[in-house]
Amino acid sequence: MRIISRGVPAIYRTPSLIIMAGLVVAARLTEGPTCVVGVLEAGQYHKDDPNVNVPGFLSRNMGNPERDWAFSVVPREITKNRKLVQNRGKGLGGSSSLNFMVSVRPTGKEIDALEGLGNPGWNWESVWKYMRKSEHLQPPDLTKEDAESRGVAPNAAFHGTEGPIAKSFATMMSHTHSVFMDALEKLGVPRNPDAGGGNTIGSLLVPVSIDKGTKTRSYAANAYYAPNAQRPNLLVFTGAHVTKIILEPSRQGLHRAIGAEFVENGQTHVVHSSKEVILSCGSIQSPQVLELSGIGNKDILERHGINCVIDLPGVGENLQDHAGVGASAEVDMSIETYDKLHDPAVANEHLELYKQKKGLFTSMPVNFTAFAPASAFASKEDIEKWKTLARLEASSPDVFAHTPESVKRGLRKQYDLLRQWVDDPTAAMAQFFGAAMLNLSPTGLTADFSPTKRHFSLRGLYTHPFSRGSVHINSSSPFEQPTIKQNYLTNPVDEEILIRLLQFCFKLYETSPVKEVVVERIIPPGEPTEDDLKEYVRETVETIWHPVGTCAMTPKDDGGVVDHKLLVYGTENLRVIDCSILPLEVSCNTQTLAYAIGEKGADILKGIV
Repeated sequence: MRIISRGVPAIYRTPSLIIMAGLVVAARLTEGPTCVVGVLEAGQYHKDDPNVNVPGFLSRNMGNPERDWAFSVVPREITKNRKLVQNRGKGLGGSSSLNFMVSVRPTGKEIDALEGLGNPGWNWESVWKYMRKSEHLQPPDLTKEDAESRGVAPNAAFHGTEGPIAKSFATMMSHTHSVFMDALEKLGVPRNPDAGGGNTIGSLLVPVSIDKGTKTRSYAANAYYAPNAQRPNLLVFTGAHVTKIILEPSRQGLHRAIGAEFVENGQTHVVHSSKEVILSCGSIQSPQVLELSGIGNKDILERHGINCVIDLPGVGENLQDHAGVGASAEVDMSIETYDKLHDPAVANEHLELYKQKKGLFTSMPVNFTAFAPASAFASKEDIEKWKTLARLEASSPDVFAHTPESVKRGLRKQYDLLRQWVDDPTAAMAQFFGAAMLNLSPTGLTADFSPTKRHFSLRGLYTHPFSRGSVHINSSSPFEQPTIKQNYLTNPVDEEILIRLLQFCFKLYETSPVKEVVVERIIPPGEPTEDDLKEYVRETVETIWHPVGTCAMTPKDDGGVVDHKLLVYGTENLRVIDCSILPLEVSCNTQTLAYAIGEKGADILKGIV
């Protein structure tokens, strides 16, 4: 096994806690010398990898087997049987090494809903505290006039000042930034100069996890691990693929996690823990590891020859994800966009500029985002219809054909919330991104491309999916990918929302002052009918990489997997600390919550909360 930490005394070879990934928890627990933590990571440490560190290189990581698990999603007819991919970060820092660095927060009512679903202490005030604890704000270097124009005026009281993660703002700000915000205001979506206080409705300059001093990605490995790598009580094992958690019977019918089995370079090893075992493998792999360890739906486990130690039907159920579609336009040549980087000479010029911490590679193409209630893009008739479809029966019959009754009870409570939010002017039901580039879809739907032209792309996504999926093991082998059923569009509301978002994007392109800089909308082309848009949605809908829900933090009778202390039901010391615990999707890019969950989880373990 490879030990990254140096100078580790032999006495520390048996840690107090074992964490699968989870650098936030590991860093916080090892602040004192008495707690010894061992971290198991299947990937490597990409410490000096420019493809991870340089913001403008972010797309290079997708599909790279050294940095991306690139899980396959089960094809469905409604999405044209396309082989969609669920990208997940592989290496220290997990998906924080792979994401698009957007750092927006959810709304207060969404977090309060966690408590309402049966989780005392998981409310806005509590979670907001931990979001602030994880970050240090780096305000934009803008004049007051420019800041107002670009929709940014951070309120210092909303943000952290001493946390590990750098939070700055997108520096790629072309003329289109303010132009689109002006047009959005005309369409009823105002500027929101700081969405960090629990109200996200409006358009804003994108906050990002980029250190504006070094112009590098700020993520779990370089923010939580690197500064603490020399701690003698912090052990990190890379290339350690966890195969199962070792459980033994304990008191009062519970089970105790005593360690983990992992494979490194083809050799199987076992590491024991004297106190706790923690899963922080994310919404795809945390349920996979639980099932491989004998925790999950008894029928599924026995089908793959795994002895059911704890019958917990909610494991792997309730999968939710943001998904979206895009519309692109050719814009005026005076606007600087990332299209120019397709010219090798220009790309080399910006590589040289990056050495001076300047140029396009210091940021990323997404420069503004906006959150909108359903009333901003849908009719009253749409909204009333969607409220009636906020139920299990609205999804395809096969989706819930074998769903355990306890999980269905929990889902019905979620749909009760969706019915409220779809009709609430303060609830974000959609998010828009603006990117200074041509969005070439990996599905093959492309437009004629010339690096001598300039383009701008809008992407609209639903923030609260009505469809539900699942993640379950495909065999007893830990090296086989799990079966991921995203079930996109199986509830018709999701498809209808995306159609309305496309129509809203078309309207935005045709609204002043945007229309003055648009040459032509090119994707999708022409004047598509509603039926055309339905086909376009089915042909192009893609993940926005925010899966949650598969180890839901809800009461066991509602299909829950962990309680409000993050303990797996039926165990006394096995916890899940990652976004898989979120029972309901939130209207934000989930990295802010991932850090907050890690911070709060560490305090739970310390007995502080």
